[in-house]
Amino acid sequence: MIIIGLTGGIASGKSTVSAELRRQGVPIFDADQNAREAVAKGSQGLTMVAKAFGSEYLTAEGELNRPKISELVFHDKEALKTLEGILHKIVWQNAEEFLEAQRQLGAKIAVLDVPLLIETGWHKQVDRVWLVAVSRRQQIERAMLRSGMTEAEVVARIDAQMSLEEKKKYADVVLDNSGSLEHTLAHVQVELDKLLGDGSGC
Repeated sequence: MIIIGLTGGIASGKSTVSAELRRQGVPIFDADQNAREAVAKGSQGLTMVAKAFGSEYLTAEGELNRPKISELVFHDKEALKTLEGILHKIVWQNAEEFLEAQRQLGAKIAVLDVPLLIETGWHKQVDRVWLVAVSRRQQIERAMLRSGMTEAEVVARIDAQMSLEEKKKYADVVLDNSGSLEHTLAHVQVELDKLLGDGSGC
């Protein structure tokens, strides 16, 4: 089984590529969704977060106060490292279970959809790194349109991540998403066909 690590910066179009792969029957592990579930109300992960940061980071309903924790970790690298340490351990365990399940099912390809694939070192656990890329200007405009954030807020988030040029050094495939959707999906198909070889499905 070939393991693809799919990554890309904010508003790069990674979700579009992931959706297309899923449409074609490729099993996808969504690390972002899994991370959200890892700190859901009543979860072990949420208990660990409350222990590390204090109960003031929970809402009155006992859920994670996402805006408050986001504000903290965005300005405090040590806090971010602590939070990531909690989340990554749980999410990676779930990813390993997902991959083993796909092996048992006889999947030819499985995808780990991970925004911070390279930053977390997960790229060392996959066979291929697929990086979805757009120009910085497009990234800023798309993120502003999607999130309602100001340009300054978007730029700050982009600059807080590893640069696209640095990520490209780790990528086996760079999917240029700066053009049309059709162009991006055609490139995805080409790369999938290369891996499948005989074209007999995933």
